[in-house]
Amino acid sequence: MRTRPTAPTFLLAVAGAAALAAAEPAFEHGVSFFGDFKYPADFEHFEYVDPDAPKGGMMVLATDTPWNSFTPYLHKGMVAPGVQHDFGSNPFFYDGLFTASDDEIGTFYGNLAEGVMIADDFSRVRVRLRQQARWHDGVPLTARDVRFTFEHIAKNSAFNLQSAFGMVDLVEVHGDHDFTFHLNDRNGLNPAVVSSLGKIAILPEHYWREADYTKTTQTPPLGSGPYRIAEFKQSRSLRYERVPDYWGKNLGVHRGRHNLDAIRYDFYRDDTVAREAFRKGLIDVWRETDPRYWFDRYDDALAKGWLVKRKHNFQYYVGLLSGLVINSRREHLKDARVREALTLAFDYGWHNRVITRGFHTRPDSYFAPSSFAAAGRPSTAEIRLLAPFRDEIPVRVFTEAFELRTSNGIGRNRDLLLEARELLRTAGWVVRNGALTNDGGERLTLSFVLRSVEERRMVIQFVDQLQKLGIDTRLRLVDAAHYVNIMKDFDFDISFGQLGVANPAGVEIVSYWHSSNAMLPRTRNLSGIESEAVDELIMRVLNARSREELTAAQRALDRILLWNFLTIPLIAVEGPNVVYWDKFGRPPVDAEYRTSFPSAWWYDEAKAARIPVPD
Repeated sequence: MRTRPTAPTFLLAVAGAAALAAAEPAFEHGVSFFGDFKYPADFEHFEYVDPDAPKGGMMVLATDTPWNSFTPYLHKGMVAPGVQHDFGSNPFFYDGLFTASDDEIGTFYGNLAEGVMIADDFSRVRVRLRQQARWHDGVPLTARDVRFTFEHIAKNSAFNLQSAFGMVDLVEVHGDHDFTFHLNDRNGLNPAVVSSLGKIAILPEHYWREADYTKTTQTPPLGSGPYRIAEFKQSRSLRYERVPDYWGKNLGVHRGRHNLDAIRYDFYRDDTVAREAFRKGLIDVWRETDPRYWFDRYDDALAKGWLVKRKHNFQYYVGLLSGLVINSRREHLKDARVREALTLAFDYGWHNRVITRGFHTRPDSYFAPSSFAAAGRPSTAEIRLLAPFRDEIPVRVFTEAFELRTSNGIGRNRDLLLEARELLRTAGWVVRNGALTNDGGERLTLSFVLRSVEERRMVIQFVDQLQKLGIDTRLRLVDAAHYVNIMKDFDFDISFGQLGVANPAGVEIVSYWHSSNAMLPRTRNLSGIESEAVDELIMRVLNARSREELTAAQRALDRILLWNFLTIPLIAVEGPNVVYWDKFGRPPVDAEYRTSFPSAWWYDEAKAARIPVPD
């Protein structure tokens, strides 16, 4: 049996019969959670792209982001779309250290990084940069840019981002193209944590030192990626143009991608207006979220062969795209029986039949549909992890499979409402003179904080069910600025939230559910859960060293969250339903885990000539 060294040592590659003394440090061409790579270091292109795709044309997309700044990773302002990476994006304006493979899970290939060397305990990550990497002004991209980027995040970004990357103690620069991340294990360390480092857009130190990276700016910044900003009108439109001499265009991770000459974002404050713009041909691609339009409103153009409807693949993130988050900080919502009663009262069968018409998938796990979602009764390995917390965890976690109950959808949720009423009674809430009150005579009142008319439409029938239980409900429709302040002060009972989680889970689970984030302003821990068991299992997930350890820890975590009834799940993270004008080419096969859109698509002039030109 191999003995783990007392101090972290970098993994060594031993060639043949060479002695350990002669061994050289082993650099890999990426980061793989499970230790294997589909593509070798010198691969020519991903299988899900056309390496000979033509270049040219423009794609127009819609955005509802009222952006007012080009400064990335800043705690203030609203950054323009495409400027900084999100956790599911491909490189666009700025490059990151790694690029995700869309046909593998938990595997990332070197982009700026030519080689990655990881310590046995993940406390140090040494990175060798590609020497050909350049900013758009021709200046070489160096290790000092990486150090500057992570220092900027630590000092100037929103707290959630600072928390997510709080494991970075130091970026030690060894030379222009060689540096080491020194990581602490306060939130656990594993390959997922290492891969998260590669998702950050690396910023040019020489540019931002002059441009003042602590302030919002309306000046297009200097980038390094396959596109640069060509023109813009603040909060109206933003056009990117392809960089013909992009430094990375011949790398295997980029060949066959970034084929459009231009990508333009047009801003629309309202989905209804944006949808009509799409129907008139002013927008090329529309992500349809309204089942009424998806099923009924595009038939004429579809029949003429002008439009295409399809569902994109997406399992890069899993979990909840949308759910009603219950604020457990509130005194009347601290009891899990009350939260379970509210979950039973939501008539999902009717909602799915009438409101969404089966358009969405309902998630039955915080990690569905991945293999890390809890299923059936807990395994022996899960029980071993859960056992130390028997006093805190509901008994049912150990003995029952979790199931989201639902009605037959006809609009009479009587049986589940009776169960909800009994749960409320055991929690000390009974109906007196038509009002649900406790022994002190206080009425159970719930305040919904909503951001749109569509959100209001989603909860109207739920409100009706709650009123049948004697619960006083109040709907507060607020604008974006007011919403931020309300959530910062935790002044809500129920609100819509998103809980998308990387597959496998990464550092975002700390911000979603760790006790340290429960009472922080602008936290992503919307439910306010504070649990020693959850904290421990989060660390187990982030410290997992094998698929078996990860599966047991993530499923055990999932069970505790589910049985605490913190969220009423509504919509799963899944591939979007997309409608587009048929003037683009795409590879014949989508990547299994994420459709490579728009990076692997291209403009098809022959197809475009068939489409009517908008007035």
